[in-house]
Amino acid sequence: MSDAPEIRKTPAIPGWFMGIVTLPILLGLIWFGRDFLIPLVIAALLIILISALTERIDSATLFGWNPPRWLAYVASVVPVVAVSLVIGAAVSNQSAEIAAAAPRYAERASALAVQMQALFGAEIMQALQDAVTKIDLGAIISEALDTASGLVGTIGLVLLYVAFMLSERRVFWNKLPKAFDDDAEAAQFARVARRISGGVQQYMWINTLTSAMSAIVAYAVLKLVGVDFAITLALMVFLLNFIPNIGSILATAIPTLLALIQFDTLMPALMVLVFYGGSDAIIGNVVQPALQGKSLNMSTFMVMVALTFWGTMWGAVGAFMAVPMMVVTMIICAEIPALRPFAVLLSGDGELETPETELAAARASDR
Repeated sequence: MSDAPEIRKTPAIPGWFMGIVTLPILLGLIWFGRDFLIPLVIAALLIILISALTERIDSATLFGWNPPRWLAYVASVVPVVAVSLVIGAAVSNQSAEIAAAAPRYAERASALAVQMQALFGAEIMQALQDAVTKIDLGAIISEALDTASGLVGTIGLVLLYVAFMLSERRVFWNKLPKAFDDDAEAAQFARVARRISGGVQQYMWINTLTSAMSAIVAYAVLKLVGVDFAITLALMVFLLNFIPNIGSILATAIPTLLALIQFDTLMPALMVLVFYGGSDAIIGNVVQPALQGKSLNMSTFMVMVALTFWGTMWGAVGAFMAVPMMVVTMIICAEIPALRPFAVLLSGDGELETPETELAAARASDR
């Protein structure tokens, strides 16, 4: 018999137990750390958008001339920073005007309710009036203005993060192999990071282009009709179209409702609804699918779940970032065997990309 001491193996901790312990900690970090995390995540999305624009401009050819890389880089950074500053300036300049106009809109809404009572009947209008009286319009406007003021401050911090991220972007990929002891782990991390960047780039590029088209059409229609705060509403349309499913509905409903309250006739509201709403429907149902090509392969139901989750956690900013965060979650879960079933549930058809299919797709695109 051997006198060697018996070596007892420590039992492995079950994956389900680790998940139960980790999930509350992760949710707590997301909730309590939102003031710190939101600017970082927005800055990361802007960096990904800049990368997508750079790739598009760098690969474009104009009359046989291909722009140099540095020019594509500058042409990508400038519009992203400019739009961020325009959004902050517009919100800051018109927030006071919107607050001053609120009593006038409330008075007009009361007059409109009287007109609708003659049209729909007293009982229906009484029920609507009871529901409307429960809505504190002043509190809603005050909360919106507080959010807008916070957004202006956040934009400055986000742009600062973007500047430092851009300065260290190349250094990051050089440091990556040194962060892992194993070259295979470093290669896997780099591959996952590129997959995340590619998926989010696709979403950000297509939605930025189509949202900008919707915003331009909205501004033109609103200025033509004479609706107040046209530039603020157009910027709101641009941001709302990033929110899946319900964003385009809100982007059409809010300007239409404002036109209905502002004017004494229905014609301006109908013009906004028909001309802008129709154009937005064409952009969302015809132009966007044509540009997107291969979808991100995400379940529509799970997109709504992600929208609800991130909207609850981070408010309007969370709803804006729901799809990119879902892309990141799905790709990371696909790389972890224990979480792969969750990635399958997030996907649209249950088919997840593997290193082999990714390599085959890359070879096909190079032909």
